[in-house]
Amino acid sequence: MKYYIGIDLGGTNIVAGVVDENYRIITKATTKTNCPRPEKEIAADMAKVALEAAQKACISIDDIEWIGIGTPGIANSETGIIEYSNNLGFENTPMVDYIREYIDKPVFIENDANAAAYGEFVAGAAKGANNAVCITLGTGVGGGI
Repeated sequence: MKYYIGIDLGGTNIVAGVVDENYRIITKATTKTNCPRPEKEIAADMAKVALEAAQKACISIDDIEWIGIGTPGIANSETGIIEYSNNLGFENTPMVDYIREYIDKPVFIENDANAAAYGEFVAGAAKGANNAVCITLGTGVGGGI
């Protein structure tokens, strides 16, 4: 069985979940974001919550294929940098590099609304649809097509 970790970095909470190769959520772990604060502190909490989720799922980090991060703001998926996030107070933050300091696995990053839209498209409410639109409401407002 293959496992993946998704991290939802929000302005209020950080939530990490373990999913299997069939897109089933195995378990979740959460903590408060408590921003504004230094980006490296937030990255450390993201890694901690991801490892906690893996532990709750009774799997080791070696069982994880990769980690995906959804973040508010402008995320550059090619460089792994959060270019700007008003909610978090980040600018040019190399979040993928920060997470890899704690967890030696491939890490990918995407805007949280785009990540939510894709998740719903492949495994959620929009599964099987030809097209989908997802609107996210939280600390901020976003959307993905």
